[in-house]
Amino acid sequence: MNTHDKLDTLLPLLKDFYSLAGMKICILNSDGHELCYYPERLSNFCRLLRENGQMDEACKDCDKRGVATCKKTRRQHTYTCHAGLTECVSPILSNGEIVGFLLIGQVKSEENPSPSVIKAFSDPAQREQLIAEYRALPSISLEKLNAAIHIMDVCTGYEHLRDLMQYTDQRIDRRLGEYVRDNLTGDLSVKTLCKHFRVSRNEIYALFKSYFGTTPANHIKNQRMQHACTLLTTGTLPVHTVAELCGIPDYNYFTKLFKKAIGTTPTAYRSNHTEV
Repeated sequence: MNTHDKLDTLLPLLKDFYSLAGMKICILNSDGHELCYYPERLSNFCRLLRENGQMDEACKDCDKRGVATCKKTRRQHTYTCHAGLTECVSPILSNGEIVGFLLIGQVKSEENPSPSVIKAFSDPAQREQLIAEYRALPSISLEKLNAAIHIMDVCTGYEHLRDLMQYTDQRIDRRLGEYVRDNLTGDLSVKTLCKHFRVSRNEIYALFKSYFGTTPANHIKNQRMQHACTLLTTGTLPVHTVAELCGIPDYNYFTKLFKKAIGTTPTAYRSNHTEV
């Protein structure tokens, strides 16, 4: 599923959230750029405010600082923007890495009846319009805002979990085995496996234990030794080349591992298992 399709599947979720909570919600990528939002990008109050170039820059700066704080702490961050509106940004995590952000905002605090930025506008008509649009904004308590962001966190987690279940339903034991065999010369660290199969560290260990009866490291080592045995008995490649093709370029280390696993050196194994 490409990025556009994924966003299309999230939009109904954003609409449902808005229907329930009455708050604008936006999904940002890991760099803080908007991907999708509902119901509109800016409330009427924010749109009018940002028609002023100075106010627009101040709004952008608030957004950047809010995302930067969330990225640094890796935790939900609630703040009051320069215009007096309450906003909350929360990280979207996948395998321990931030892949995006949820932003709920453009709501007025119950404790702030009127923002001071309106006074910066000299035109009385503009001030009146801004005051009217500000009063039309939803008023929300901090408790409700935190509850809303928590619900959305759970929903996005569900979307990720559903994708994961559909992906892992395709005989993950077979795919794990094939991936290891096809990448013996590459990086087969637990971190890489977790990222490729979109599972956590605990889950990858549980999968290897369930399907192969051992740890990832032991299974990978066994596969490398089996491949080494095949190469040693079906060809005339030098032992150091066999070691490299098994993902262990250090000849001495390869020999040590092979002897420990098979009970003899690679050279002796080739001699004993090659017909003259």
